[in-house]
Amino acid sequence: MYRIIQPTFAPESENHIDIEDMARLADGTVDKAERQHLIHHLNRCQRCYEILQKTLKEVSADNLLPTAFSSRWKSKTAYAIIAFMLLILIIGGRLVIKFRDEHPPIILTTLDLDQQLKDILLENNALKWEKAERINRLVAALQQKGLQVKKLDLVVLSKPYYQKKSLFGPKEVLHIRVENNVAYLQVKQLDQGQ
Repeated sequence: MYRIIQPTFAPESENHIDIEDMARLADGTVDKAERQHLIHHLNRCQRCYEILQKTLKEVSADNLLPTAFSSRWKSKTAYAIIAFMLLILIIGGRLVIKFRDEHPPIILTTLDLDQQLKDILLENNALKWEKAERINRLVAALQQKGLQVKKLDLVVLSKPYYQKKSLFGPKEVLHIRVENNVAYLQVKQLDQGQ
């Protein structure tokens, strides 16, 4: 706008621009014909030109305030987003830990059936073991063999175990599946070729 307005030092007219018109010109809300008329007057009137300069300075100062406010608002928004994400991580992390602790992994393994395991299996021919002493002995035996079994509430045997009375009998293995603190056991015989 400053390039268009170049006041001359011609004698000032007595008809000056109204303050409202000056503000509308500064805001850019005047139509083309009125704008031309106002600029024509400003090019000839030093007083109106100075008033316009002061108005434009005030308008630009007013425009700086929302910019500072908006940058402050943007930083507050960024902090709020970061705080929200941290909150999600904290709550989500606790839920993951809780879920992991509540649902231990499924353990699948096969062990050679040694005398310690045979003694535990031969104690009686029940298919469901609910007696804590027997279950704890099995847990201790499995832990000795390197399995990460912490606790068992129940043991289910697929069929009763009966020891073969042979020195050179087939090799026996114990298939174990542990899920949700329940152990599922199955004894299988291996052929001599395996």
